[in-house]
Amino acid sequence: MGNGKILLVVLLAAALVLPLAFAAMGAESVAPDFALRNMDGKDVKLSQLLTHGPVIVDFWATWCKPCIKGFPGLQQINDKYKAQGLTVLAVSVDSPKSRERVAPFIKSQKYTFEVLYDVDGKVAKKYSAVAIPRTVVINSKGEIVFVSTGYRPSNEVQLDAVVKELFPKTEGEGPVVQ
Repeated sequence: MGNGKILLVVLLAAALVLPLAFAAMGAESVAPDFALRNMDGKDVKLSQLLTHGPVIVDFWATWCKPCIKGFPGLQQINDKYKAQGLTVLAVSVDSPKSRERVAPFIKSQKYTFEVLYDVDGKVAKKYSAVAIPRTVVINSKGEIVFVSTGYRPSNEVQLDAVVKELFPKTEGEGPVVQ
């Protein structure tokens, strides 16, 4: 096959594959809806929470030290933006063996964000949470606007900046949800 034919094959392949790749990226930007039980045994549905404002979904486990290190920062962001409509969801991916430690840990640390149980791991899978902590920020339109995996001391500052952008200020007024 000559160079011209190879180039033509490559261009045709790109013309077929690139639109599919862009479509897949667009599909990934929409947050999959889910309903999980909280520590009180009540179902919490993402789409219902989004009617009040943006949502942070943080996948974690009690045995995950980096996850635990990130919780004080999540609590600060929860405290700072909750009145403006932000919901912080800490989604536990603990196994049945370690799940019994979730509620006592959360209560002992006095965390006030919502804690949910992903018993079968289906929600974590939908959000590609193969490594934790995995933090996903979803705007009130249901679009994923930020994803972070792992913990670094700078995470809190970065997460705060992302959330702050979801509540732009107008002249003479407080934040308004986009």
